[in-house]
Amino acid sequence: MDISDNADVSPPSDLTIIGVGSSAGGLEAISELVGSLPADMNATYIVVQHLSPHHKSLMTELVARQTKLDVKDVVDGLRPQPNVVYITPPKKDVILHKGVLRLMEPNPEAASPKPSVDRFLLSLADTMGDRSVAVILSGTGPDGAYGVRAIHEACGITIAQDSDSAKYDGMPSAAIGTGCVDLVLRPSDIGAHLHKILAKPRNFAGLKNQDPELSPMSDLLQILMARTKIDFREYKQTTVTRRIERRMVALGIESQQDYADFCRNNPQALDDLFKDLLISVTRFFRDKEEFEQLAEYLPELLKAKGEEPLRVWVAGCATGEEVYSIAILLAEALGGPHVQLKDRVQIFATDIDEEALAVARKGVYGQTALNDVPKKLAENYLVRQGGGVRVIKNLRSAILFPIHDVCRDPPFLKVDLICCRNVLIYFGAALQRRVLARFHYAMNQEGLMFIGTAESVSGADEHFIKSPEGNKVFRKRRLSSPDSRALRPKERVAPSGDRITRRRSTPPPIDSTDRQMFEALAASLGKNSVLVTEDCSIVRIFGDISRFIELKEGNELKMRLDLIRRPLREEARSLVTIAMKHGRRKSGVRHMLREEDEAAVQLDVYPIIAAGISERSALLVFNEVDADAFAATLKPSPDGADLGEEQAHQRIRTLENEVSMTREALQQTIEELETSNEELQSLNEEMQSTNEELQATNEELETSNEELQSTNEELITVNEELQVTAAELSGRTWELTSVLETAPLAILVIDNALQVSQATRAAVGRFKLTTPLANPHISQCFLPDGFPALAPLCSETLKLGEQNSVECVSDSRPIHLSCSPFFDLHGRIQGVTLVVME
Repeated sequence: MDISDNADVSPPSDLTIIGVGSSAGGLEAISELVGSLPADMNATYIVVQHLSPHHKSLMTELVARQTKLDVKDVVDGLRPQPNVVYITPPKKDVILHKGVLRLMEPNPEAASPKPSVDRFLLSLADTMGDRSVAVILSGTGPDGAYGVRAIHEACGITIAQDSDSAKYDGMPSAAIGTGCVDLVLRPSDIGAHLHKILAKPRNFAGLKNQDPELSPMSDLLQILMARTKIDFREYKQTTVTRRIERRMVALGIESQQDYADFCRNNPQALDDLFKDLLISVTRFFRDKEEFEQLAEYLPELLKAKGEEPLRVWVAGCATGEEVYSIAILLAEALGGPHVQLKDRVQIFATDIDEEALAVARKGVYGQTALNDVPKKLAENYLVRQGGGVRVIKNLRSAILFPIHDVCRDPPFLKVDLICCRNVLIYFGAALQRRVLARFHYAMNQEGLMFIGTAESVSGADEHFIKSPEGNKVFRKRRLSSPDSRALRPKERVAPSGDRITRRRSTPPPIDSTDRQMFEALAASLGKNSVLVTEDCSIVRIFGDISRFIELKEGNELKMRLDLIRRPLREEARSLVTIAMKHGRRKSGVRHMLREEDEAAVQLDVYPIIAAGISERSALLVFNEVDADAFAATLKPSPDGADLGEEQAHQRIRTLENEVSMTREALQQTIEELETSNEELQSLNEEMQSTNEELQATNEELETSNEELQSTNEELITVNEELQVTAAELSGRTWELTSVLETAPLAILVIDNALQVSQATRAAVGRFKLTTPLANPHISQCFLPDGFPALAPLCSETLKLGEQNSVECVSDSRPIHLSCSPFFDLHGRIQGVTLVVME
């Protein structure tokens, strides 16, 4: 069947394609699986089994004996049919492209799996999305793990064989280790679960069409936030509901309320849902054309930085492949893998998934990662290690992997390149705008932002402008100012839904004489005025200023000078700042707010200078001036005659005052900008210093951790040796005790203090000792008739360190007493042994 590459023959919308991957031990597992498959599931099964390229495969015939389904070989250009099991032939990879199966040449590397399970599952995820299922059975190596993550990202279902039933658990364990596996089952149970999954229509209307404040999903997300500190309520609800549905299907729970109750009492279920919602999936050079476009901008960025390091922030880095792709491009732009990248580049790769960050820090990936990396770059930057590849140390040393929530934590500053790909698509519109505002605040003036294929800056056009050369590369708009609300932490919400807000504590009014005098003084300066603090907040109003206040949609309802009408607003801020700076009164120019007004307005500012007041403030007075007199100074006489000398002087004075005021305001603004620039520069230097210290501390901790691990291994070895030695000593002790108890001779073991520590049964009877022994002194022992004193004999033996013997007669029988010293490992005398022989 000849299928054109441009033909669109996508599978039917209700067809599910199930990819089955296996290797060693897979034939038995596949036989069990197909034997449990129902015949009416409207699903297609593609078996990708590692096969020898040098022998004819009998897989199709063997599998056909175990099932009622049709079993066929895959041929190039085949369109999958429902309820058919397709077997991939040897020496070929299979992919799903535009709805048909295509046979491709496999990776020529000898160690690469043939056919590749990952390659097929990646194509399956791209083509079928949430109508895809991945099943990983017995096999060695990590093949299939990459594909499982892709199926998981596409909202498909993932299943792995349990290690107890797998002859070789390498492939299932690698898949389970990604955290993207929904079910772990025996092959014989997979068919029944597939039937449950496919029989239930994926209808999310029940999760969507509910009151968001009262639905079980709202309770579930509240419980999840309490455990993880991450608020998923502002994520796209279609994604959230789809992920919740996946977990319910995996657990066999039908009711949303039942699932919420289950999670409330099962922390592990919450952790599984949390990891499912994170979708920590990425690949090297994902969307290669866009990475090629980004590479064209990097030389320009590096050149503009000069000797300063280029700062890069990769937000939502997942397991790190994308971060290392950026690092490879930067290394190439600087001259290759031998350039010390950490001296020229600082890369901050952040995520909220700790397990994904742990993988990223190691920089070790499966063999399938090579499929996404150009051959030349792979040779220069990836080192083969075991069954996978490892990123070279030069790249890893330039990257820091901190845990960071881009929605909540403060952003990094003075960043030259922000990469946030396939993260924004999971955020709701409001959260997207807030995150993009944070990125704008974090970027340098010449900074770039690199986003994913399906993402845009819609809603934040005032912050970014698309680069003409790059489809997904955006520049920072220089004239834009960041939204300060986006930089503040999001308000916490109590479980009941009541918002917890900070409230200023207002001191109770004090009706003192000083206060009365101050209010009288303020009224004498102007009947309408406001008391303003240094940060332009209004803390007290005198008289009626409603004529000078402007409230519109979009205003922040806070008592600040921003509420004053234009053109008084800008002048008021400048006058307050200048008056506080110089400590003297400042007056503004006269303004007509409306043509029909009978009076013009002039602002006068009086700084409040008093001892014992830490917060600076000023009184802003709204003085009204007769409109006719004000207009006469600005308009020529009606008959066209020249202005009178006094009127001309008055106009000149008015203009001079306005110019002087403008000059002072401009000078003040320049000084404030210079001060802010110095503070930011100092803050940046402190942050860089702190970062270097933290990096050094982290390296020391990693070194200490390696040393502790080494020490721990040594201690384990020593402990095992000690256990063996203890067992041997216990056996020897028992043997010696048994010998002492059963020996026919009277033997006493005496220590350095001449105390009896051991004695045979014959010695206990002869010297009338009590049992168990209470370590009596040798002089306290009963001596039979004719026995010499034992203490001098033992003392002499201890002193000389030599054997000593004595002959005596007891009960008409000759007795021989032999006293011998015994020593420790170092040759020191530990005691003596006294033997009585007849």
